Amino acid sequence: MNRKSMIATGAALVLLLGGAGGAYYYVDHKKSAEEAAEKAEKESLSLFSFDSNSVKGIDITNDEGYFKMSFGDGGEWSLDETDYPYDFDLNDYNLNVIAASMSRLKADHKAEVQNGDLSKYGLDSPMEIICHTADGDHTLLVGSSSVTNEFCYVMKPDDDTVYCIDSAEGEKLRVDVASLRDPYMLSINDSDIMQFSEVHNGEVRYDLSRVIDGNVLWTLNAPQTGVSIDAITVNTVLTNLVRVESKSFGGFTKDESELAKYGLDKPAYVFTVVTDEKTIKLEFADFGPDSEEVWCYNADSCEVFSITSGEAAFLSGKWSDLTVKQAMSVPFMSAASLEINVDGETHTLNIDHEKPSYVFDGTDVTAKGSEEASAEFEYLYASVSEIKHNGYRDDVPEKMGEAACTFRYTLTDGTVRELALVPIDDNNYWAYTDGVCLGMTVEKSAVTGSSGCLNFIERLTAALA
Repeated sequence: MNRKSMIATGAALVLLLGGAGGAYYYVDHKKSAEEAAEKAEKESLSLFSFDSNSVKGIDITNDEGYFKMSFGDGGEWSLDETDYPYDFDLNDYNLNVIAASMSRLKADHKAEVQNGDLSKYGLDSPMEIICHTADGDHTLLVGSSSVTNEFCYVMKPDDDTVYCIDSAEGEKLRVDVASLRDPYMLSINDSDIMQFSEVHNGEVRYDLSRVIDGNVLWTLNAPQTGVSIDAITVNTVLTNLVRVESKSFGGFTKDESELAKYGLDKPAYVFTVVTDEKTIKLEFADFGPDSEEVWCYNADSCEVFSITSGEAAFLSGKWSDLTVKQAMSVPFMSAASLEINVDGETHTLNIDHEKPSYVFDGTDVTAKGSEEASAEFEYLYASVSEIKHNGYRDDVPEKMGEAACTFRYTLTDGTVRELALVPIDDNNYWAYTDGVCLGMTVEKSAVTGSSGCLNFIERLTAALA
């Protein structure tokens, strides 16, 4: 190749490389611009970014009214201001969800709005949510869902863009009174309850009060008194009650005709709960065994809602369901003596808790030095104090018959208590506690069976022989 050809070839290569470099620069620049545009678009879809824990207040304006709510130091939300005609407790969980959802809200894409018409997006009259934080307010306008229910349309103030957020996020944000109200039947803790009662068609089923002092935790005020209440059973009932959530929400009303639609114009049950701060009165419609739900009216808040029939089982309860299972339970450490009289045969147990010493029918059991005899003495006492009743009957006799068995306790403070068993038939007794029969019955086997006192009298007698 001559010199002239080499120069021409070199020039061609220079032009070729220069063109390739220019093309590369153009493509690279275009790619960078596209990436920058994509990044900017992605960032523009991030609607909010703040700490949800910093939210101290939420304002909501929707078709039902204006609701100004604040978050207290105790972790509960309160309704501070509203033009809604009824006051109600708030759903803390849903409000926390709103704060969390708003704090990290991102859109999937932007809608193409034609002619500035926002009505098709439900944004011509949107719901407004304002989250108040120490760093400022964050406002969102919430519209309707897309035709496919895949997205929810939202906007921000001073921004004409219509954003499309995931429908699940939209459901969290598009709230009404039904989702703002506390769903629980009782918006209190079970430990707050100082008294509760139920009246069925004008008849008191039970009325109990919490006792602050002494060993007794609950006392029955009506329809009976002087009955030992099973604190564990009562506390379990109350724990279950405060966990009951409404199944359906019928709204707020004071209109008798509206209440009549739910059978609440003439309620069959009235359940009342008293705390140190307030009294809650719940009225329930009548229901049958095939009912799936039972409608309730909160007379204080004017809420109409339902609970499942299974959760309404407490309305069918009786005072006797809340009593201890023992016919008369006297703690061993509270007794100074126990006199047992069965079918005319009498035995006496004397207890000195200070020494301590046990005496059975005049024989000093402790002085015998027999652990077996001392144990049998305690077993005998327990066989009487743990006599279980067999439920309650309504056909209580007008007059007390002759007792076949009596168990008379003298307590350490001098109080005397007596359980008397009067035969009903060959297998059952009426139980009279301190001379009163409330319909409690005891099976004869509770006295004569392997766990009955007659068996333990024989065992103690044998141990002392």
